[in-house]
Amino acid sequence: MKTFSFFASKKYFQRVLFSIMLAMALILIGLSVANTYVLERSVNDMQEHSNMKVLTQIQYNQINMNEMMTQLSTFTYKDPYLGPLLFSKPSEMEYIRGYMKMRQLMESSSFLQNIAIYNAPENELYGSSTDFLIDGGVTKNRLSRWLLQQTQPHPTSRLIPVSDEEGDNRILAFAFIVTDSYLPFDGTESAIIFFVRSEWVFDSLQQINGAGAEDRGDIYIRTYDGRLYAGEEQSRNERIDPARLAALVERDKADFGRPSGFVVGNTGESKSMVTYMEGIGEWTILYVQPYELVMKGVTDSRTKSLLLSGAFLLLAMCVSIWLSYKLYDPIEAMLRRLHPIVADGRQHAAVSGTELDAMSDNVLRLSETLKEISSEQIVTKYYIRVFLTDSLLFSHAEMHRTIEKHRLNISADRPVSVCVLRIDRFAVYDRNFSASAKKLYSFAIVNIAQEIMSRSFPCEAVDLQANHVALIVSNPDQSSTFERVKSQLRDIQGTIEQYYGISLSCGISDAVADLTSLSAAYRQAYQLSLYAFAAGYRSISTTIDVRDHLSNEQKTLPSDLERKLSEALKKGNLTDTGAVLERAFSLLSRFQYDDMRRAVSDLAWVVKNTAADVLNNRIVSISIDWAPLESIFIEQETLEEIYLTFLAVCASICEGQRPASAERNEWIADTVKQLIQREYADLNLSQQSIASTVKLSSPYLGKLFKEICGISITEYINEVRLRQAQELLLRTDVSISEIMHKCGYANQSYFFRLFKGKFGCTPKEYRTKHSIS
Repeated sequence: MKTFSFFASKKYFQRVLFSIMLAMALILIGLSVANTYVLERSVNDMQEHSNMKVLTQIQYNQINMNEMMTQLSTFTYKDPYLGPLLFSKPSEMEYIRGYMKMRQLMESSSFLQNIAIYNAPENELYGSSTDFLIDGGVTKNRLSRWLLQQTQPHPTSRLIPVSDEEGDNRILAFAFIVTDSYLPFDGTESAIIFFVRSEWVFDSLQQINGAGAEDRGDIYIRTYDGRLYAGEEQSRNERIDPARLAALVERDKADFGRPSGFVVGNTGESKSMVTYMEGIGEWTILYVQPYELVMKGVTDSRTKSLLLSGAFLLLAMCVSIWLSYKLYDPIEAMLRRLHPIVADGRQHAAVSGTELDAMSDNVLRLSETLKEISSEQIVTKYYIRVFLTDSLLFSHAEMHRTIEKHRLNISADRPVSVCVLRIDRFAVYDRNFSASAKKLYSFAIVNIAQEIMSRSFPCEAVDLQANHVALIVSNPDQSSTFERVKSQLRDIQGTIEQYYGISLSCGISDAVADLTSLSAAYRQAYQLSLYAFAAGYRSISTTIDVRDHLSNEQKTLPSDLERKLSEALKKGNLTDTGAVLERAFSLLSRFQYDDMRRAVSDLAWVVKNTAADVLNNRIVSISIDWAPLESIFIEQETLEEIYLTFLAVCASICEGQRPASAERNEWIADTVKQLIQREYADLNLSQQSIASTVKLSSPYLGKLFKEICGISITEYINEVRLRQAQELLLRTDVSISEIMHKCGYANQSYFFRLFKGKFGCTPKEYRTKHSIS
């Protein structure tokens, strides 16, 4: 009962507990489902890869057998012993000789099941098998019906599946019909029909199925006329609907436009995995596997995964209770401090309803108090900002009264100075932090700066713009060059950088006795803080520190310096370029702030214009990244950073003018190739003439070309000429003598020797051979 009342009173604890439990349950269930999905996809992918190997082997067997049969039929059709059986009425002796020849072919070829000969003039069919002689014509009649009584003519010179007449569609053999022509066989001309054993083609699948504990699938062949055939020795799945199977494959082909693929779908009474591949002619080879059998491992894994998820879910509930207690402890401790009555859960529930109500009451009271304080602070900060930006709006007496009225920590009767703390790398700071974060950092900088400076001087601090904070410091000792003020500013810089990682640069104005001069002092301090451009980050500048800059009347860099920089860049001399840049930045580092920025911009224009001239006069382009120069005052805030940026850009310009030897050599080799391909017909084309054209010595050019291309220039010239001669022999009727001259050869015996060495025959033999084929 106590446990129930404990949970009932802690409603926020309930929310935490149930949220964690629900999150863990969803994660575990999601992981289980995702794991099963990934496993199923992996099995599918592996099965597809495996099936493709099987079909590729079968396709290879078919193509190989088709080629073997083509070669066998080439000389068999012209055999003199088979001629009488094909084209005339054979005598008894001719029939015996023809029959013996067919038996000889059968015994020499293990893959042949039978040979038949159809004599068109006599309308007679002869066979090599014993069935033709002893079964009373049954085999002969069945073969005649298959051969001559088809709705469509049989294709010739390629394998054709032959099935049982009873409609079983099991492949008993593969037929190969040979005639005088390549036209489909329609019974009007004589033909030799070879019958190939079906198991020879399906042997790879039988071996794979035999390696496992059970039959994994069936293979089918779908022919050009839409019929579906199965292997004779296969355990064909009778539940497969040929029409559904064909539709499933054709839809996948249409969707993806590919000759082979893998698809899962309903092929009859059950779901199947179907892998298909186009075979010879217009065949499609299909490998069909029961989905349940293949995915049995995935189903078992899914069951185990669900059981494990349930066990882990129970464990997650225990962890959720422990974790909820841990998360709730700080909240409960806070509520006890804010409202002691929270310790008694029942009283708390009666008073506030939930644990957080007590905290809400305290927050409301605190917010009322903060409003009162904030109103006064807003007025105070307003007057400080007005003093710094528009002090001339007030008289000295009015400022004195305002300071007293709002109790500002400013000495109205003693000298005051303004310090500006400016955030370094402000572009990066502004980009990386949100508006709320920047507001928090500004608040922190103002309070930390005022607290540290107030240890030694009366001080007020305020944020003016997003990138800087201003301090009004009373009673500074200017005679000692603000050493005590500088010491406090260094403490401020160190503290801010240590806790927030923000670097600050500072400027300290001269002390002013009249409060109406505060605006001028603020502007002076801000200008002095900008000299971090030359002094570097975390610098502290006073008028004494920058007096050399302020007294320098030089506005621009000497023109000869810019000229020397341009010349060094055009020569690609990085050493001279670096020396000129170092001299230029040494000079402009003593300019006044505005003149420094102007001189840097002028220097950037010199670099860009010079680079443009270099690019316009080069053959090979140079890749130069202009982004650093174009945003030079945004990303770089000190002269040192800008100097390094200039140095990097100038280095890329100089290095870009020095092409790598490999690039140069490849360019030369490509030029030589183009010259040879254009001038191959020139009888005087040689390594020496090409070297003279490209202005290089002949031995050097020959060595360079062989290193790049792997052959000599002379060998490449002959390669191009002989390929051109080959094209002319095949595509034109021009005489061989003319072809020789068109390809740049003057010596006939030399041309014939090169051609025979390249193609293994003379030009005349080559033309004759390819004309016949």
